[in-house]
Amino acid sequence: MGKTPKQRTYKESYDHFLPIAMKLADAEVQGCRADVPVALANIKLGVKAMCGDAASIARIEEHLPKIPVKDLLDLPDVGRALHFISGKVVSRVASAGEIAKALSEISGPREQMLSQAEILAQRGVLDKDRVAKIRANSGKLDQAKDGVDLVELYAEKAALLKGLHPFTQAEFDKLGERSEWLLDNLTPDGARKETRKRSAVENERDRFWTLVLQRHPLLRAAGYYFHGDDFDAYTPKLLSRVSQALLDEEKPPEPAPAVP
Repeated sequence: MGKTPKQRTYKESYDHFLPIAMKLADAEVQGCRADVPVALANIKLGVKAMCGDAASIARIEEHLPKIPVKDLLDLPDVGRALHFISGKVVSRVASAGEIAKALSEISGPREQMLSQAEILAQRGVLDKDRVAKIRANSGKLDQAKDGVDLVELYAEKAALLKGLHPFTQAEFDKLGERSEWLLDNLTPDGARKETRKRSAVENERDRFWTLVLQRHPLLRAAGYYFHGDDFDAYTPKLLSRVSQALLDEEKPPEPAPAVP
């Protein structure tokens, strides 16, 4: 192999490894409850200790040919991808006030878009049964589903409906976003709280974490092979405590300020 790969940015790491993470079978995916900056710091320490230069890489390739060195070298970037997407996850339970606010935000647009769809259905432009099915729904979850269904309906028939309604794309985007948020945060009557469906962002986070869990043991195995019982000093466990200085290094860089 000869040399270590060029370091990707956090966003580049996310873009590169997302297709790989999404190929994991659902049964393989493990939920991430880890302190991600700590895990990334320990990954970087281990990879630097074991694969920090061409000689170290060549040594692993010679002695441990069944360990895919590229998977080890890519580990920090997988960790960066995990860090990137973890920053977008809001894992806390939504409050009753937040849910009420979201329901209030979708209520008016939902009714207006649904009423317009009913007029268009009466005129034969839209399918009457499909629109009637949306109207028939009731309850908080149903209202959220209505929002998603309406956005899909108007998008699907966009060419046909051009000039036949007053709604902007921004209004569709907002209704869709708030409706999807509600679907992620509302619990069906009688369901256990734990059955809340993971959001798309949570799913991606868990998949990146699973990639880390699949590859990090290979790094630890290499550490043990070359350093025996002292391998923890070279390839620390994912969640071993690290210094604040190392944690500060794991903060993604702030975007550059806009030039006036």
